[in-house]
Amino acid sequence: MTSIKEEMFDDSVYIVEINGAGIQSWREYVEQIELKFEFPTSCIDSQDRYLDWMTDLAWIKKERIVLVINNYNQFLKSNVNFKNNLINGYKETILPFWEEEVERVVVGGTPKSFKVYLVD
Repeated sequence: MTSIKEEMFDDSVYIVEINGAGIQSWREYVEQIELKFEFPTSCIDSQDRYLDWMTDLAWIKKERIVLVINNYNQFLKSNVNFKNNLINGYKETILPFWEEEVERVVVGGTPKSFKVYLVD
């Protein structure tokens, strides 16, 4: 199993780090995600569009993707239900898509390793 430190220095990995301490709302979260993942359009007004882009990422040519949420204990601290729903979205939608569904729903789609690290 590869550690987060090893992945930080691997050229085949696209790494996105966000500071959870500065994120207390959907808007703050999605603004960071849009910026770091270089979304073609904004998702501030649409969680569906956010999921569409997170299950597209065609512009990222790396073999593996890593999202690191630093200061996770502070991340969405004032909205624990939304925080849980967001993390469940990774577990139930985004990660399974990249592990296997991409081959079934995207013409020529290939799985990518997508990991999420929650760091206190």
